[in-house]
Amino acid sequence: MPAKKVTRVMIIRAEGGGANPAKLGQKLGPFGIGGKFCQEFNLKTADRKGEVVPCILTIYEDRTFEMSFKTTPTTFLLLKAAGIEKGRKGPDHGGNSKEAVGHVSRAEVKKIAEYKMPDLNVDSLEAAERCIEGSAKSMGIVIDD
Repeated sequence: MPAKKVTRVMIIRAEGGGANPAKLGQKLGPFGIGGKFCQEFNLKTADRKGEVVPCILTIYEDRTFEMSFKTTPTTFLLLKAAGIEKGRKGPDHGGNSKEAVGHVSRAEVKKIAEYKMPDLNVDSLEAAERCIEGSAKSMGIVIDD
């Protein structure tokens, strides 16, 4: 049996269990899979409600598709851990580059690093923690020891 021809590969970010055709219609409508994708996505991500779930969607010529899921984005996890809605504004957007907008503990950084390990391009937990620390620093989040 010959391999199916891929029409498009895209990344969809939606709330776990909360994808709907109204929000994703513009992206998925041209491929005719909007409703079917949302149903399947919601079933597979129901346990991740309240989280942003990145999904790599491969759409085939015969209007079938495959989904693979990634871990929640680091920025979302850091904002949640710090209890804030947004990171700091950069100097280009009227913000102060030294301004701290939140705090997270070293234990929370380690927990996020352990969770993100499968999607990070590192080979040790210490390197993963440094990646998370770098993201936190750029967002204006201070890491407390």
